[in-house]
Amino acid sequence: MDRLSLHYFDIMVLDCLSKINGERTGSAVFHLFKGKRSSQTIQDAGLFQTARYFGMAPQCSRSDISGSLLKLEQQSFLEPMSETDTYRVTIRGESMLRQALSERPWPAHCHGAYFQQAASVLWKRLSLLVQVLSNKQRSSRQYIPVTKDYKTLHWVKRYMHMQKDHEKLARGLQEMLEDHLQRLDEKAALIFVYSLTSYNRIGYTSRQLADNLQEDEWYVYVLFWAAVHYFIHSLPQCEDSILKDLLSDVHLENALTESTRKTWQMVRQGIPIQRIAEIRKLKTATIEDHIVEISLHEPAFVIDEYISAEDQLQIAEFAKRMRTNKIKQIREGLEQRFSYFQIRLALAKQVKQYD
Repeated sequence: MDRLSLHYFDIMVLDCLSKINGERTGSAVFHLFKGKRSSQTIQDAGLFQTARYFGMAPQCSRSDISGSLLKLEQQSFLEPMSETDTYRVTIRGESMLRQALSERPWPAHCHGAYFQQAASVLWKRLSLLVQVLSNKQRSSRQYIPVTKDYKTLHWVKRYMHMQKDHEKLARGLQEMLEDHLQRLDEKAALIFVYSLTSYNRIGYTSRQLADNLQEDEWYVYVLFWAAVHYFIHSLPQCEDSILKDLLSDVHLENALTESTRKTWQMVRQGIPIQRIAEIRKLKTATIEDHIVEISLHEPAFVIDEYISAEDQLQIAEFAKRMRTNKIKQIREGLEQRFSYFQIRLALAKQVKQYD
């Protein structure tokens, strides 16, 4: 096999494993791609700077991951590490990865942890609204909605009812789309447009677009979502009322789990860990998990109450010198002077928010 037999999905897997550097198994990549909202997966996304991939492949299966790992190993891009279910990217693999990402770079505004949850809602609403308005302009009532999702159908129906002038709405929607799409990479904009369904044309699938463009199907899929993500990315500076309406009730928040969000509210009130655990009827270790998660995803959160700035630096320098994020190895190397919680917290604070 040569490099051309690899798909962009395999490149995504390899990039994650390169960043993880043998410290997690293939299952961690699976949970990351699926967007599993567990403390472990969210912490890993921040710690290893793989948050861009969070939730970007919810349709993937464990067999997709294992198949990719096998393919990468057969081509000597990966090597299994002894006695653990982990992998290390080879020199050959790192070289191929750099080349692959220079040819097909990850799109600038595509970020799973930031945008994918909201993007899924936006796409369903936007694509249905385009279809409804397109058919309405042709006085057509004979069409199958692009989604069966009840919440989306209800939202669009209610929105159409609130908008009295549907001609004006259609023009406004077209202007908004054109304005945003002209700022995108040409291929991403084309993929987005051809994914839409209108009066006389059914939207193309990623497979169909890949065939037409002679492009990798997974890269087409990523470029499509990059286009949707850009709409959300532009929202803070956007003056367009239609885009604001489409996202008016969608929470554009970071990847914190709901349980962690509750802990964060209590931490901000100055309540100590032990007391939070008692109030919430959770284990102290669970609250510590939450605090590590908060430190990764809330830049303003100061951890000095739990570990001094001097000790944070000592842990960070040791981890850098030993080239590891393995908590047990760091703890033993620093003669067990720090708890697992303190080490995880210190490492988390060294990570730039997401990547």
